Amino acid sequence: MSDLPEIRPTNDMSAEERRRLVESMRPEDAETVPELHEVGVPDELRQAIETAMSRYPQIRSAALPALWAVQRHYGWCTPEGMRQAAAVMGVTPGYLESLATFYDLYRTTPVGRHQVLVCHNISCWMRGADDLLRAFCEAAGAGAQEADHGGVSSADGELFVSGFECLGACDIAPMASIDERYYGPLEAGDARTAVDQLRSGAEVLPDKALAKRQAAGGPEPEPDPRVSRAEAGPAAPQAEPRGRPEVTETRMLFRRVDEPGLASIDTYRRLGGYRSLERAFHDLEPEELLGVLEESGLRGRGGAGFSMGRKASFLPRGETSKYLCCNADESEPGTFKDRELMEKNPHQLIEGVAIAALAAGAGWGFVFIRGEYAEVADILDRAVAEAYEAGYLGENILGTGSRVEVVVHRGAGAYICGEETALLDSLEGKRGNPRLKPPFPAIEGLYGGPTLINNVETLSNVPHIVANGAEWFKGFGTEQSPGTKVVSVSGCVQRPGNYEVELGIPARELIHGLAGGPPEGREVKAWFPGGSSAPVLTAAELDLPYSFEAMADAGSMLGSGAIIVADDSISIPELALRTARFYHHESCGKCTPCREGTNWTVKMLERVMSGEATPMDLDIIASVQENIIGHCLCVLGDSMAMPVGSMVAKFRSEFEETIARARDAVPVHAAEPAVPLAPEPGGSGGEAEQPPVDVGSVGT
Repeated sequence: MSDLPEIRPTNDMSAEERRRLVESMRPEDAETVPELHEVGVPDELRQAIETAMSRYPQIRSAALPALWAVQRHYGWCTPEGMRQAAAVMGVTPGYLESLATFYDLYRTTPVGRHQVLVCHNISCWMRGADDLLRAFCEAAGAGAQEADHGGVSSADGELFVSGFECLGACDIAPMASIDERYYGPLEAGDARTAVDQLRSGAEVLPDKALAKRQAAGGPEPEPDPRVSRAEAGPAAPQAEPRGRPEVTETRMLFRRVDEPGLASIDTYRRLGGYRSLERAFHDLEPEELLGVLEESGLRGRGGAGFSMGRKASFLPRGETSKYLCCNADESEPGTFKDRELMEKNPHQLIEGVAIAALAAGAGWGFVFIRGEYAEVADILDRAVAEAYEAGYLGENILGTGSRVEVVVHRGAGAYICGEETALLDSLEGKRGNPRLKPPFPAIEGLYGGPTLINNVETLSNVPHIVANGAEWFKGFGTEQSPGTKVVSVSGCVQRPGNYEVELGIPARELIHGLAGGPPEGREVKAWFPGGSSAPVLTAAELDLPYSFEAMADAGSMLGSGAIIVADDSISIPELALRTARFYHHESCGKCTPCREGTNWTVKMLERVMSGEATPMDLDIIASVQENIIGHCLCVLGDSMAMPVGSMVAKFRSEFEETIARARDAVPVHAAEPAVPLAPEPGGSGGEAEQPPVDVGSVGT
């Protein structure tokens, strides 16, 4: 007879059974699960962790919430705090430590009491983020170099200042997250004011708080007759915007976006909210819902642009447990539309989640929101609680016997978790690493069950389609790109923000008409049409229709619907370096082409900026990008390779001029012969380290 323990799903075991299983399968000297009586867990901490565990079908999904609880209790993820959390969850401390060291927002060493994160990614960099970070460091008495490389605490232990990759608030660039609240646009002088306010306990920059900012388009435009619906009461008066745009929006998802109290269920229902949910649960069968969604032509708004209805139809029917995941891990530089949708109209998303879950036959819905959006997550939590109380969520929705449980799950700072299978791993309480596909999530996703994954904007469209029908929805946009699109416009424009337009509008109208175009005296030099991962386009392509098919035909992509504008004051080589550094930082390192390709791209672009490169290095940069594309486990590597490759191709002369200018700036006695990063044909290439030029040949 075998002495091996009985194999059962660990989620079905008690904590004591899991301890015995771990001990039976590990060497005697391996780490064990700590006993509760050994660690003395504070009551408040234990209650927070057990409450989180009770919200999930499998308790390991509470690992990230448990670490958040530890960090909030102690100020950082202390070794003892992780031991305490491990005892409550019945896992090893090493398991929790492996998560704490993976995600950017967990602190595994002591830090200052107040946290200041200064975004220095593309859009914020274009608008002065480097100066803002230096100003915060000077005000806090901290070193700017350390702040830019992992963060630094002030000598008095009051402040922790860190440069941070995109925080999803490019509309208020340059900006900072201060104690998990967003502020911007900021000037260097605001840093001293904010630091003084933090130290004195005063309210921080009340006039710069994002929570008080209205939508970029200003007062509610005249409603499109196709969008307006029976609503009680007139639209609330609103302040004049920063220069009224001549081009108007077509607001559907952003309809009445600045209505006072819209985030509450009472206001949302007064304006017609949850009527679609009532119709879906009372009058329609799941198959009918699927048919309407598929017929509408609604394409995913998160980047891939795949048909939402078709994706939902891939889930198998039957009694197996199915799940719906809303991808709110909005981390693509330049993208901030989902943040504003959730912040200002959370019930629209919750209604869409519940209806989509019914259509897919899913009993659980998870909103995976990026950890940086703490303020928005609080709003969502309140809205979900209101929906439960009103009977729109839970075990017996509206007395129909249908069940949909919704959980708001907070990430902890990892761009890779925007990739759908990395999101699933993170949601299961693991490090966010992409999975091999197939199987695809629709067949084997969360907890091994069929899973539908859609973006915030995609799901927010669902109530409108159910209320008005597929043909109505197809009346907007183009034949292949129906509907409206919320477009985030940032960078070198005068009115950055979110604008909702019909797909097919000329890009020029978005950039110049709605967003105001570049500052006076400047011209558009390059623009990303779909976030930082999209190949860049030039000013000559501004009159293209902004649609999925037109962007693809131009050699780029609509992606997440985020336009980043670089005017003629911006250095394209430095823009390429900033872009590459972001993806290098965010690579999970699981596959070689991405891990090594992003690393070598950063090194080679740094050589360009320092004047050490040669024209041959530009050929190598282009070659590396070509060999990354299509050879990675997920699309993160491609997301760097596509824009960087396009910048080298379209602005090669500027790269060459940058090399020459930087080389000329080096004193003659300090200059050394430039050595290519790869050998010349038939030569050794000197002593330089050799990059993996043919990255695509490496197996993944």
